[in-house]
Amino acid sequence: MLMVDVVGIIVTICLVGLRYPHYVLCALIINELGRVLTTLFLHGRIESIVASGAFGSTTAEGIKSGGLTILMIFSGAIANYIVSAVAGGAAYEKTVRILDPLAAVKHPFAIVNLRLAILTFLINIWQCL
Repeated sequence: MLMVDVVGIIVTICLVGLRYPHYVLCALIINELGRVLTTLFLHGRIESIVASGAFGSTTAEGIKSGGLTILMIFSGAIANYIVSAVAGGAAYEKTVRILDPLAAVKHPFAIVNLRLAILTFLINIWQCL
């Protein structure tokens, strides 16, 4: 079952990149695809997907190891980080511009993916505790 939470997506757009909402939506698709593909690669059966931006979750059955479950949980953030590294440009930005969602940046796709990776990683840690 797929559930889309529009409020979570809007909050994520505000936290990640209010200036570049189209890039944020692309990054959210990458995040969810990372979770789904990792779950399928680990031979898990997907029960439900809640697509709510950085606050989303995936419920799966058939994954027996705790380490594989943690990999599945953090796979969206890992996918965004990989895309950010491949797109490049994060090294050329100032740290203040990387953290500010309203800042104009030279490489917005890489920066938005990096911001979403960091935000998703922090929220996943919070949800695990």
